[in-house]
Amino acid sequence: MKKEKTNKKVLSISVAAYNLENLIEQNLKSWLNKEVMNKIEVLVVDDGSKDKTPDIVARYEKKYPGIIKLIKQKNAGPGSTVNTGIKNATGEFFRMVDGDDWVETENLTNYIEHLEKSKADMILTDYEVYDNSNGKICETVTIDIEPYRIYDFDDIANIIHPQMHAVTYRTNILKNNNIVLDNGFYTDTEYLLLPLKFINKVEYYNINIYVYRVGQATQSVSIPSMQKNIGMHSIVLDRLLEHYNDISSELSDAKKQYLTKMLVWIADAHLGTLLTFKMNKEQVNKIKSFNKELQEKNVDVYNEYKKTKKMKMLLGSNYLLCGLASKLYIRKITK
Repeated sequence: MKKEKTNKKVLSISVAAYNLENLIEQNLKSWLNKEVMNKIEVLVVDDGSKDKTPDIVARYEKKYPGIIKLIKQKNAGPGSTVNTGIKNATGEFFRMVDGDDWVETENLTNYIEHLEKSKADMILTDYEVYDNSNGKICETVTIDIEPYRIYDFDDIANIIHPQMHAVTYRTNILKNNNIVLDNGFYTDTEYLLLPLKFINKVEYYNINIYVYRVGQATQSVSIPSMQKNIGMHSIVLDRLLEHYNDISSELSDAKKQYLTKMLVWIADAHLGTLLTFKMNKEQVNKIKSFNKELQEKNVDVYNEYKKTKKMKMLLGSNYLLCGLASKLYIRKITK
C-alpha cells in the first residue's frame, strides 16, 4: 500500500496579534492567494487579546484549515509570539509579520516559487512603508545588492542593513540553534542578530512582499511608547552585547564588523530615547551612566558609538548641549 504524500509547507508565517480586531482581517486576507496558499501556514499567535481578535482568526481557521491556525497564549509580549511561531513552524522557511501589517497578495506566487528553489539561509525581499495617517505607500525599501544571486554573508556584510520586514530564514536555522527572543518589545533586533552566527548564504529577491504600517500612536516607534518601553530596550541591548561577547571569537571579521555596526545603531537609538525625556540634571546623569556602562560592556561597540552625530555633540560639549541635542532629535523624529 502506497503511503499518502504529505503536503510539506514551504513557508511558515508567525503573525503577532494583540487587540487587533480592526486590522487583523486585512492581514489574514492578504495571505489568501489561491495559487500558493496550500504551500503556506499562517500561525496567528494571539497574545491574550481582550477584544474580538481571536474570534476573527478562529473564523478564518475554520474556513481555511491547514492554512490559517490560531494559537492562543497568555499575554507575554511581542517576542514571545515569535518564539511560539518558531516552535510550531513546519515550513521549510520562516518569517515574522506583525498583525497590523500585511503582504502583497499578488506577489506571493512568485515569492513562494522562488523559496522552493532557493539554497540560501536567508532571503531578503523588498518591503513597502504605508503611512496610516494618509492611507498611502510612502516608501519602498530595497536592498543594494544584485538580485537572483547567492552571496556569502561576509561578502555583503558591509553593504546590507536589513530590517525584520525584509527577512526570511530557513526554519531549521532557528529551530536547530535554539533561537529564542526576549518576550517584550524591540525583539525584532534579536531576530535579526541572534541567528547571525549560522547565516552563511544570502540571496536577494527584488519583489515587494511586506507592507509595514507606520503612523499609529500605539507603535513602539512613537515617543510615548519608546519612553514607556525603554526598560525593555535596555534589556534587549544588554542581551545582544552579552551575545556579542560570547560569540565574537567564533565570528569572521566581516560578521564582527556587521554585529558591531548593528549594536551601535541600537545603542544610538537608546540614546535617542533618553533624549526625548525632559532634559534636567537627573536625565543628563542617566545619559552619562548609559554611556559609561556601554563602554564597560563592550569597548569596541562604544568606540564606534562615539563617532555618531549625537555622541559627538554630547562629548564635544562635555554634555552641555544635551538640551539642544534633545530638541534636534525630537524635531527629527516627529516632523
